[in-house]
Amino acid sequence: MIRKILPAFFTAATLVAAMASLSPSQAIAQTTAAAPPKPAAGLADPCEVKGNRNWRGNAFYEILFMKHDAQGPGGLGNYYNSIGNSFNVSNEVLDARFKALDAEKLRKEYGSDGVRFNGPRRFVANGFSGIAFDGCRQRVIGGIPFSLYGTFAAPSYDAFMTGEEPPYHVLVSKRTNSFYFNAGETVHELVTPEGAVYTMFSLSLRVDPKNTMKNLPTLAKRLKLPAGWKYRVRKLDKDLTLTSSFDSNPPNTIVLDQFEDNYQFNAGQK
Repeated sequence: MIRKILPAFFTAATLVAAMASLSPSQAIAQTTAAAPPKPAAGLADPCEVKGNRNWRGNAFYEILFMKHDAQGPGGLGNYYNSIGNSFNVSNEVLDARFKALDAEKLRKEYGSDGVRFNGPRRFVANGFSGIAFDGCRQRVIGGIPFSLYGTFAAPSYDAFMTGEEPPYHVLVSKRTNSFYFNAGETVHELVTPEGAVYTMFSLSLRVDPKNTMKNLPTLAKRLKLPAGWKYRVRKLDKDLTLTSSFDSNPPNTIVLDQFEDNYQFNAGQK
């Protein structure tokens, strides 16, 4: 089952995705918070963000500031991600900061109808590059710096805000970025009933805090796959790069498993 996306405002890169009617086919630079923009604002001043090839296992986080769509049940908003920053504290300290964020306080500060937290997350790829906006200006929220990565559209505001969207559905992720995996690395993949391959680039600890990098080898036993879906693990014999472009046709797609681990379509695999 694949749901339709709202056509407006979905205009940029995201590590979270919106549903669509398509087939599968560094250091902290600022210490004070900047004034928050209005949700679902237009994007400007794109800039490149890069991570080195040692990012595997690093923590990152995302916050979405959403508004109801006046024309229907959907929602629109801006999202901010911490990816691209290096920290001098542990993942666990960062997780505690993120979990301590107050959604109602942020909702009022940013003028949104609702706030959704995506994370804590861990980066599974080794490196990345991508496009952010607002000149890569950082907003420090709860001691974590975030950059504006785009606008987001959800077909159902209520389902999105309550986290009730189903796993194992092909989702559109309109963004421009690359994920890099080193030769010799182990990759984790989902294969759809149609044979499309999706490679994991990040995992989530939101649903299950024990769903850690250390426990990835046990994921096969923990997944509850729908009929026809397959999960596999393989060791890379050469470097792997997953790429996506905002204006690609067909667009880039991702899949989330029941733990909200994120897998990107891997066109070079069968």
